[in-house]
Amino acid sequence: MSNHDSRSTSSTIPPTPGTLPPPSVAPAPRVGMDPRPHAPEGWAPPVAPNRPAEPTEGQETVTLTIDGKEVTVAKGTNVLEASGLLGEEVCHFCYHQGLSIAASCRQCLVEIEKMGKLQPSCQVPVAEGMVVHTSSPTVLKARREMLEFTLKNHPIDCPICDKAGECTLQRHYMAHDHQLTRVDVPKIRKPKHKDIGREIVLDAERCILCSRCVRFCEEIPGTAELTMSWRGDHEQIDIADGHRLDNAYSINTVDICPVGALTAKDFRFAIRAWELHATPTTCNGCATGCAVELHTKHEQAYRVVPRFDPAVNGHWMCDEGRYTYKELDPQARVHRAEVDGATVPLADAIATVATRLTKARKLAVVFSSSATNEANDALRELAEVLATSVKGREGITATRYVLGHPRGEGDAILRDADKNPNTNGAHDAAAGSAGDVDKHEAELALELAGRAYDAVLFLDDSGELSEVALAGLANITSVCLASRRTPLSSACSIVLPAASWAEILGTYTNRQGLLRVVQPAWRPEHDRKHRADLLRDLMLAMGLRNVATAKERTRLLADEHEHAELQALVTDPKAMRPTLLRWANMRG
Repeated sequence: MSNHDSRSTSSTIPPTPGTLPPPSVAPAPRVGMDPRPHAPEGWAPPVAPNRPAEPTEGQETVTLTIDGKEVTVAKGTNVLEASGLLGEEVCHFCYHQGLSIAASCRQCLVEIEKMGKLQPSCQVPVAEGMVVHTSSPTVLKARREMLEFTLKNHPIDCPICDKAGECTLQRHYMAHDHQLTRVDVPKIRKPKHKDIGREIVLDAERCILCSRCVRFCEEIPGTAELTMSWRGDHEQIDIADGHRLDNAYSINTVDICPVGALTAKDFRFAIRAWELHATPTTCNGCATGCAVELHTKHEQAYRVVPRFDPAVNGHWMCDEGRYTYKELDPQARVHRAEVDGATVPLADAIATVATRLTKARKLAVVFSSSATNEANDALRELAEVLATSVKGREGITATRYVLGHPRGEGDAILRDADKNPNTNGAHDAAAGSAGDVDKHEAELALELAGRAYDAVLFLDDSGELSEVALAGLANITSVCLASRRTPLSSACSIVLPAASWAEILGTYTNRQGLLRVVQPAWRPEHDRKHRADLLRDLMLAMGLRNVATAKERTRLLADEHEHAELQALVTDPKAMRPTLLRWANMRG
């Protein structure tokens, strides 16, 4: 842990009342009219029905031999998972760790001694002393034959398929078959470009009938919109009569589809998958804080996909969360500081804000449920600085609010009604030593409309205020740390350019009290900075010294929570470098 003892108290992040414990400790129950979110009683993350092979402490184990190598795995796991523990990938289509086992594709056949036939490795549990061969001549021949059978009626339209570059069928074909087709009769034609839901388009010609999508709709949202129809080589995936694939988790079917049969309307023909960089981060669509990947190219985001996290979201995420990348639109970004409608250098804008805030008599500081813990804590520190008498200047009482997105629809799977990623962290910072936020969010619009303050500082550009309240911001010292153009940032007299969640390293505190990490997908452009660093510049302009940077605040949080991933990120900048999907293997 870094030594911060030589710094002033302003350079550290003291634990405030209500600070949530590290992830290994259950959060303390909250009482009273606390607006902060928490996981519903009895809620648990979606549990994968197939046990990982890696044994945990105290778990029963089984020792077997795979391809001549002895391995010890958790009892109850299957041969396919056990092979993966040795790095021996057994190719498959229908198996998915988060879904029930169908064993329908027969692509994962392996040879197991003392068993007469080849066995589907996804369906056979490991046993003590079992001897498995995953790449014997018999197994490889069976795989090639199954691949040829799977490709018999496939359209082979890879050049125009959205899944090209991350298609499991492509990868297995190149690894195991790689032969010209022997089919000399017309292929069976099935429906193409069929609109089957709010978000999804079906190309049944590409479908290899793995049934992953059918099982997902039955087992996760429980809506069962998809079904198998017809028989033999005319069998196809389709929507059940009178239904549409409109459940709140429908785009997960695109992720788990091993080919390009199911495509998302939002991503269709947008960009080739191999051109994208993948950044592991956290969804900021609600208080759940799902682990996700942000896929980008040249400082532009194209999609958000789920990342496996057994503690929060399992393998899945909701459709709402996938559209959070829309707020990263390059055309809406704030690049330069503005004072009274004029673009000015950032240093001049900071100096202007410092002067005007110190002259204010009544000030409102507005914490944000959408901003990081680091940014909210920096605002807490600024509010304490303003309240302190310095060099003959009287302290300013800063009334504290927390502003965020309005509540929406939630469910018992992953969606939370609180559509902010960091309500817990914002309230913990805003409460400070008082132990509570001064006033409720609803009072902010009323007091701004009534001109109760001569200065107000917004940490973020999100949140909804009435038109009357917004109109009144132009007549006072209203400062907004904005990453994009919104009604709120446009109404303020001073705008400081802040980096978005896709450009910073920072943390949220989700509804479980877990520390969730956001990572930068690209460097902040022009004058854009982490909000904690903008507030640091402001405090330095006001004469304060030894103020912590955003990275130092993150390091302190990482140490306080004993968060190994975050500690590695603040120590090694290379760990934050996005991965080109071309080299990242396959999704799904």
